[in-house]
Amino acid sequence: MSIKIEFKNDKTRALEEMEGSDGRANVSSRSDRRSYYNSRDEGRTYSLPFDFQSAESGEYAVYWKNTDTNGRDLVIDSVGLNSVLFARLKLHYVTGDAAGGTSVTPTNLNKSSGNDAAATAMEGGSAASGITGLTSVSVIDFVGVPAAGHEEMRLSDRLRLGQGDAIAIEVDEVASASDVFGVIFGYYE
Repeated sequence: MSIKIEFKNDKTRALEEMEGSDGRANVSSRSDRRSYYNSRDEGRTYSLPFDFQSAESGEYAVYWKNTDTNGRDLVIDSVGLNSVLFARLKLHYVTGDAAGGTSVTPTNLNKSSGNDAAATAMEGGSAASGITGLTSVSVIDFVGVPAAGHEEMRLSDRLRLGQGDAIAIEVDEVASASDVFGVIFGYYE
């Protein structure tokens, strides 16, 4: 005797049926971060690599603003930071019109996806001027990066930016001009 089992397909969201002789479905599962499933199913997971040469204390190294008009939040997963000299870096919620930096485009981590990030993004670049026009609303996190070192801000999908919301990383403290660079990972949902 064959018994039909109904289930909802997680990828297509469709109700499907299968047959099982003993009324059970044999299944396997995979448990990954939301960014993995977003990249696979929606194609809206991005990296924003940035480089700011000759960064000075008080300058913003990178800026990312959610400009999505379809109601999707930009979820920041993690931030990797590097510095040639010791640097203390701060992650801020910011407002204002970013200027003075170099425009950058977030890279879609699903290479076969044609989705571009709904974003305005900038890096300090090589002009050694930093990003201007920003006002800090509040500090989210900060980290000290050792000379020639690497540190991470593990936000674990907790930082959400609605339409028009933005973040920026400030070079809060550095002994003298230093190259500060890294990458921000995020996705839209």
